[in-house]
Amino acid sequence: MKKYYCWVVLACLFLMYMASNGIVLNTFNLYLPEFAKAFNVDIAKATGLAATLYLVLALPLPFVGNLLERFSPKVLIVTGAIGVSGGLFVMANATSFGMIQLFVIVYPLFLCLVGLLTSMYVINNWFVKYKGIATGILLMASSVGPAIFAPLVGKWIKEFGWQTAAHYQSILCSILILIPALLIFSHPSKLNSYADGIPGTIGRQPKVDKAESKALLKKAFASREFYMVALVTAALWFCIGGFIQNQRNYQVDLQLDVAQSGRLQSIFFFCGLLGKLLFGFLGDKFNVKKIMLLSVINIFLGCLFLYLSLHNKAFVVPCAIVFGLGYSGTFTMIQLYIIDLFGGAAYGTILGLLSFVDTLCASIGVAVLGGMRKAGGSYENAFILMMALTVFSLVATYSINQRAKKGIILS
Repeated sequence: MKKYYCWVVLACLFLMYMASNGIVLNTFNLYLPEFAKAFNVDIAKATGLAATLYLVLALPLPFVGNLLERFSPKVLIVTGAIGVSGGLFVMANATSFGMIQLFVIVYPLFLCLVGLLTSMYVINNWFVKYKGIATGILLMASSVGPAIFAPLVGKWIKEFGWQTAAHYQSILCSILILIPALLIFSHPSKLNSYADGIPGTIGRQPKVDKAESKALLKKAFASREFYMVALVTAALWFCIGGFIQNQRNYQVDLQLDVAQSGRLQSIFFFCGLLGKLLFGFLGDKFNVKKIMLLSVINIFLGCLFLYLSLHNKAFVVPCAIVFGLGYSGTFTMIQLYIIDLFGGAAYGTILGLLSFVDTLCASIGVAVLGGMRKAGGSYENAFILMMALTVFSLVATYSINQRAKKGIILS
């Protein structure tokens, strides 16, 4: 059992990520119109909750990345799991808009301890040969959650009201987060096991050399590539996070009710599931830099279909499929791309910094796309902006890859 405990760790991370990010974050947009009605606030103010959530989630990430190099990831995970469950309880029992505002501050503060940053750090400890497919499987969780539960949450909201739906969601997610958190080990050495389940494979060193970490961090900060990667991932996360949290309002503009939105989002996240698995597999089999480029092309096509769907509803389902594959492929490859470029002793700190930038830009994306819709009466200009940002990301990624091909070492 110890030999294959890497897959147990992956399963636990999957369940936690499915609950915390997949179900809660990626179905949160379904609640926003309900909050506006229940507490008599403007829809723009309700949508701002999602922007606040992402903003608060971003702020502690650089510190979490550093903490992962100093303390046991398991301690952070268990602490985060307890806090996340408490945050969900606050949301489910909210009796005022102020309590919902409290939720979007409390929840992400603990989520950052148990979310993607910590999960990827643990994955990088437990997997070497199968790192790509393990990353794809982990990230599938954020699609499995809403693919299964978006239509269910939409149905609960429609039939029982948002608060009952939130109670059901709180109970389910707390179970899926707390129990797996107790079963995780930070590193194979903690269990006398192996990375990938292959004897002799140890993955990253269990203890980080502080001098080496500082040297690599200094080298990264001095490189043009670090800032280019930050710009690329920021632009892509602006599009990904911005659209996901504006998804329900976009569907309202297309005159879809909450149940129809739930079904459409199920298609979107199911395709996201497939995309993460596919691109994780490709990341193991082929050059990570080339597959990263392919993923950016895919998300550009998704943005193009999104724009076309505003003018022709025949593109709505194809858009959900193409954008679902595109966002998930990019999501997966960003993680592998960062490991490929900066996977040394300073990986935790660098990942924390880039995760901060990404999450902050996702928050800005939510606010900007929502604001453009309010100002222009539709998402047309917002989707044009998304296409422009993906074209920029494509050009920048190609440039990074070409410089790396010339022998520039980043880590």
